[in-house]
Amino acid sequence: LRCRCQLCSCIAPPMSSTSKNVGIPLKLIHQAEKHQISVKLKDGKLLIGELMNSEDNWNLCLKKVIIKEKENKSSKSMLYFVRGNQITFIIIPEILKYSPLFYELRLKMTKNIPSGLGIVGRSGAANSIIKSTQWK
Repeated sequence: LRCRCQLCSCIAPPMSSTSKNVGIPLKLIHQAEKHQISVKLKDGKLLIGELMNSEDNWNLCLKKVIIKEKENKSSKSMLYFVRGNQITFIIIPEILKYSPLFYELRLKMTKNIPSGLGIVGRSGAANSIIKSTQWK
């Protein structure tokens, strides 16, 4: 299967068939698709381009990329595929802080379920701790 961008040569399942048990950073990367991002690689390169596709293993497909190297050299590329294990960090647009993902997190944080118990919900050991401390 080809990735959704249909232009690069990356092989990946479409987003709909990927696992739903992914973490918050990965969900945020998926929401950053079609936005301008910056990617710092382990070899010191800085890539600035539009994110066309992202995979669950952090592989990225970028288009209209400006490549800046350590020696202040820059070049351009129409398509660039980044392997996930070569990424040091990613800078995403600030507008994504208003993403529905964070709205859902805020709703979960406003509930009165104590965090850090290691157990989802109020059952078992978590329930006994809550009852013993009168935490409601």
